[in-house]
Amino acid sequence: MRPNGFLIGKYFFIIVVIISTNALAVQFTGLKTGAGEWTYTLTYDPGDNYNRCDQTETTITLSGLIGVTQAFAPTSTDYPDGGIDNLDWTPQVLNGGTTVVWTIVEHGSGNWGVARHIYGFRVLAPSSDSGTVSVATDGFAPDEECPVEDLDIQTTTVGPASAGHSSIPTLSEWGIIIMSLMLAGAAIWMIRRRQIA
Repeated sequence: MRPNGFLIGKYFFIIVVIISTNALAVQFTGLKTGAGEWTYTLTYDPGDNYNRCDQTETTITLSGLIGVTQAFAPTSTDYPDGGIDNLDWTPQVLNGGTTVVWTIVEHGSGNWGVARHIYGFRVLAPSSDSGTVSVATDGFAPDEECPVEDLDIQTTTVGPASAGHSSIPTLSEWGIIIMSLMLAGAAIWMIRRRQIA
């Protein structure tokens, strides 16, 4: 016969397993992909969804940016059916290029059993350098009966966060030699001119 503590432990383990299968918060990660260009990926963990329970839109907001001139909707997914509806994010550059908001009004991400990705959210900021920017989402939730818990995030990622450094023109070695010869020539000319006068 087993002690009562064993039964409690067994049920506790089952409860922990059930709780651990819940959906996780979405992820929005970035990477500098070129001069003045940053690209982002949205990751849905199993069970993640958006626009649930009468919510009409979901947003992803990047803030703390500098010099953003354009933003683009995502370009592809790794959904087996192509996930075309999940590419319908509308980008807006706001507040003089310091904020970008992507908005989607369609319902659902697919609620897959494995993590799925939406690739190619992109911003351009030709005169900016990389730094840390803020990310906030609104409207992500698990694919469950209403009401649902919030799976939104407030975190940071990489983005155009500092003004670009303009290069300061400098003289090459030959430029310094030529400039020195010109200064020496001017000095000799001035000395000779004073001697003649």
